[in-house]
Amino acid sequence: MSAAVPAPRAARFAGVLRQVGPVRCALTAALLAATVVLLAHDRAVRHAEACASAFLVRSTWGPDASCTVDNVLFRIDGRLVGQTVTIGCSAVVLIVPFVVVATLLLPVRRMPAVVTLGALGFAAVVVAGVNQLRLLTIATGMHLWGLEHGYGVTHVLAGSIVSTVGIVAGGLTFVVLLTRGARVVRRG
Repeated sequence: MSAAVPAPRAARFAGVLRQVGPVRCALTAALLAATVVLLAHDRAVRHAEACASAFLVRSTWGPDASCTVDNVLFRIDGRLVGQTVTIGCSAVVLIVPFVVVATLLLPVRRMPAVVTLGALGFAAVVVAGVNQLRLLTIATGMHLWGLEHGYGVTHVLAGSIVSTVGIVAGGLTFVVLLTRGARVVRRG
């Protein structure tokens, strides 16, 4: 009676690499590395989000909005107020679930890599855009109803609704692009 000897780890890795393909493995590793870099440098991303939000507030409510680090500053009734884009308010955290799904799909040869990465990119743009709409909603509430009441109502209630709609819209976009894109690529 002979017992099967397990393959060495290097041989198993080489088998997976052959099955998945070096390009897909490299894309998966690059996507994971990009995600780690984004999360590690979230402060730079939050600064970019704060500056985009300040631009939207300037476009909507006047020229006095600015961004400093991860804060959006503007005037309400002559007082300088603002909002901070924390890690919990950043689009980076909202995009991570889509990155996880894309990372799991990239090694699957039945799903074209171009479709997977394209769907991820489009979903990320949708989620980031809706997050900007959420930040503008909060600033608008503060302009319309005052600092405390406007912030309280729009951050908790309206902000949650906008974020939920954004995640659902991003998720639906992601799934539709994945399924339709895969069918189009397979048909040729």
